[in-house]
Amino acid sequence: MELAAIYHRPNSEWAYMSTPDEFVINLRAKHNDLSKVEILYGDPYDKTLTEANTSKWNYQVKELVKNLRGVSADYWQVKLSIPASRRLAYAFRIYSQESEQFLYDDRKLAPFSETSLHDLVAFRTPYLDPAEITGLPAWVAKTIWYQLMPDRFANGQPTNDKEGTVAWDSEEASATNFFGGDLAGIIDKLDYLQELGVNGLDLTPIFTAYSNHKYDTADFWSVDPAFGNKEDLKRLVDEAHRRQMKVMLEGTFDHLSDFSLQWQDVHKLGAKSRFAKWFKVKAFPVRYTLSADPNYAPDASYAMFANNPHLPKLNLHEKAVQDYLLEVLTYWVQQFDIDAWRIGTADEFPPSFSRRLVTHLNKIKPDFYLVGENNDTGINTEGRPLFNGGVNYPLVEIMKDYFLDEKAAVGWLIEATNTQLMRHANPTLQGMLLSLDGPNSPRLLDLCHQDKQLMRALLAYSFLQIGSPVLFYGTELGLTGASVPANRACMKWKADETMLRFIKVLADFRKAYNPLITKGSYEWGQYSSKYDYLSFTRRLGKQRIFALFNLGYSSIKFVLPANAKLIMSQNLIETDSRLGQYGFVIIEA
Repeated sequence: MELAAIYHRPNSEWAYMSTPDEFVINLRAKHNDLSKVEILYGDPYDKTLTEANTSKWNYQVKELVKNLRGVSADYWQVKLSIPASRRLAYAFRIYSQESEQFLYDDRKLAPFSETSLHDLVAFRTPYLDPAEITGLPAWVAKTIWYQLMPDRFANGQPTNDKEGTVAWDSEEASATNFFGGDLAGIIDKLDYLQELGVNGLDLTPIFTAYSNHKYDTADFWSVDPAFGNKEDLKRLVDEAHRRQMKVMLEGTFDHLSDFSLQWQDVHKLGAKSRFAKWFKVKAFPVRYTLSADPNYAPDASYAMFANNPHLPKLNLHEKAVQDYLLEVLTYWVQQFDIDAWRIGTADEFPPSFSRRLVTHLNKIKPDFYLVGENNDTGINTEGRPLFNGGVNYPLVEIMKDYFLDEKAAVGWLIEATNTQLMRHANPTLQGMLLSLDGPNSPRLLDLCHQDKQLMRALLAYSFLQIGSPVLFYGTELGLTGASVPANRACMKWKADETMLRFIKVLADFRKAYNPLITKGSYEWGQYSSKYDYLSFTRRLGKQRIFALFNLGYSSIKFVLPANAKLIMSQNLIETDSRLGQYGFVIIEA
């Protein structure tokens, strides 16, 4: 047995409360190295005095199940009832394939014996307070999001078009042109979105800003006039709620535009400005070094976002800044009843401020959803997530590396996916977004080299993963764009009927099997790096879904089981029992 592969970390995503009454424990070992794993567990204070006048710990024994099978590692899991004392102590009894036995506790991994058992020093939890569970609103895991950029989606009120707005889709999207899309246009298309099957709207920033994308916010208190007004936003939220759809607003709160009132005051008054401590200024007066690119400065006397001199960074450790942001974020929830915030670069937030924000918003709206979109691969964690969820870029990149770029073999995909699944507790995974493309990436169809069959295969695969799927506007119409700003083109509103129908079927499938996909086990099946296919099973109780994907050039043999229900397929030739390239089959069996 390879002892170096044995791994567990207490009080982490490897050992956590999943509910107020259940505790989940995970263990990693080398693939096919163990025959069985048992856990010795109980209340650490439940002890009996022996005849030798020593205390003996009264523990129970339960067997772990092999939760995830990989290529180089397997993951074992057990779910325990939390004792009345709300404290747990535990250790592992590990059985190798060669009949060796080891005891793994907080101090050692040693051969199992009466001596090692007598000297056991168990892993221990602190008091398991249910209040420490970062709650996930029940509606989140059931949501399919549709991310849209208001200026590029639909123009419902031409009277609010700003000066210089060009006719809809009359020219290619650029960094500076405006097409007149607005909140009224989104309201006009709500029936279309509902029919598409999405039940969550993710709006890129709508606040007053100089740009067409509005990520350079100048005023967080107002709706940009080109998008309408606050009454339009209230009507949009109300109309969405009437259709059982949720609304999420986006914002980047670690920086402001240099057009903002606060920065203009600092620019004018320097150190005497009442906002001087709001920004990370190295020296006054504020200035930067010019370059050929107006949005890039090689040097500045203040901290910038992405070296952009027009986006001075806020000092998020300053209490006045925290109070201001808390007030802003609260305002849009209280006044407009939005359901979620998607906060860009949330890893910039001090953990103490993140906790304060979560607590405050949950008091206002208990089922509110707070998403941290981070630059790193975590989701603002200190042993547990501070926000309800994040954007699972690592898992998405793994999918892309395998499906799109041919950078990885199937075995790598399996191992990398398992690693990501084990990086977070299951409730955390349920709260994460799965965005295959978006405002800052090439369009999905471009990533798929304009191959719609490959695109459909990747979409189907992503909808089988834990987390909430996110569709970028126009995906269902085959919108293209290889880079910014071409990827932010206007909606064509000319349906690709095949893709549109596929998205509707995919959305219906996800809703019908949502509990299984979000909470069920993940069991890898047959795969081949040589022929480039893989299979896996998602299981919850007696319900089971089997999926097979073929990315190889050759067709592969597949016979539909007699009692199986065919849910979705592509390039399946039932008469020949073959599955072609970019083919997939999803069945309930």
